[in-house]
Amino acid sequence: MRTITVLLTKYSDWISTLVYHIGGHGYTHASLSLDEYENTYYSFNYRGFCVETLEKHRHRGVKKSLSYQLSVSDETYEEMKKNIEQFKSHRTEYQYTRIGVAFCALRIPFKWKKHYFCSQFVAEMLAVSGAVKLKNKPQLYLPNHFTRELRESSQLLSTHYNLV
Repeated sequence: MRTITVLLTKYSDWISTLVYHIGGHGYTHASLSLDEYENTYYSFNYRGFCVETLEKHRHRGVKKSLSYQLSVSDETYEEMKKNIEQFKSHRTEYQYTRIGVAFCALRIPFKWKKHYFCSQFVAEMLAVSGAVKLKNKPQLYLPNHFTRELRESSQLLSTHYNLV
């Protein structure tokens, strides 16, 4: 068995403020770590696919965070790792989608090839690998939408507040 981490954070830039208000307050960004030491996180931001660190989050002024550590099988972990490697090796082909966030807020599943927003990316990685069975399509997840499903997941090992 392996451990993965879903990290939810609250940023204060304009798109995050919008997500904060339409997404039920709380958290505005989601990222995923396959690193047992939680040093490296993968996500999407306005520049596209990104690799993040806890230090980078601190530097950007994140003061509120919540992490979920989940237990996954070796097979699930390898599938997730393979999918993320695909994003890393073709990172210039992927873009952030503000339109996707808007449709998500309206609860309309909108998928645009090679365009993601942060929580859609995390949800897709969880769903495609089979790590967590999600109730909705990945395009319908804003960061706060994960909390109930991850909290109730049989794979949940632990939660940590203000890790960043």
